[in-house]
Amino acid sequence: MLSYPEISLIEKKQVALQIVLDCTELLKKQFGAKRVILFGSLTGQTPWHSRSDIDLAVEGLPKGIFFRAYAACRQLLPKGLNLDLDLIPLEDVYPEMRSRILEGIDMINSSIIALKSLIEDEFTALERIVKTTEESLKTINQCPSQLELNGFASYLHQYYTGIEKIFQRIAIHIDHYCPTGEHSHIDLLNQIASDIPEIRKAIITPEQAIILREYLAFRHFFRHAYGYQLRWSEMQIKLELMSDTLSQLHQQIINLLDNLTQEIP
Repeated sequence: MLSYPEISLIEKKQVALQIVLDCTELLKKQFGAKRVILFGSLTGQTPWHSRSDIDLAVEGLPKGIFFRAYAACRQLLPKGLNLDLDLIPLEDVYPEMRSRILEGIDMINSSIIALKSLIEDEFTALERIVKTTEESLKTINQCPSQLELNGFASYLHQYYTGIEKIFQRIAIHIDHYCPTGEHSHIDLLNQIASDIPEIRKAIITPEQAIILREYLAFRHFFRHAYGYQLRWSEMQIKLELMSDTLSQLHQQIINLLDNLTQEIP
């Protein structure tokens, strides 16, 4: 693993492309992958920016070795470059994401329209999480077991992570600034809840921001705490609000993108 001093965005992209070649060779030769596909900002599907990661899809890995292969690829990442790698098994992704990976999306000719397509894919994935959660809620007892609580906590984690991904896309492509650093998660949420002069109005209301801050706080707790028991009383209302919260957010963001699309000459 190499270490790099401070370098430009263009130089960082060149390093990332070399890592793609190295990962591809590793996955095919050492782990027997049939195909490795680069997608995302390195391909031009979305703009390359300071928080961009390497996005790779792998197909045909033998069963039971995905995480071993993923760990080996991560060993190729350089120190001090704030560059991460997302590797996903192509066989397991949702249909809309598979289509995006295989077909690509042109972000150059109509960036807002392409951004809307990407965000709609994110909402489709989130709606699946909400549907699965609602179906699971119908089957549980009045006092769920710790195993069931951990399952629901995972849904809440995925839920806010998906919402945050949408917020990041808006911050990068519309606001032209995405917070970084220790407080980046709450800073991003506050940015989405604020007016950006000469660019857009606040996307969510103060009341929605309060609700989403609770989802963010729960995700942080679930991600970092251990040696504790989850409390159903702290989770139930969040699970029950997922559908309505997502529907409102979907409508507000699509309205924003539609308005921006109308401004394209």
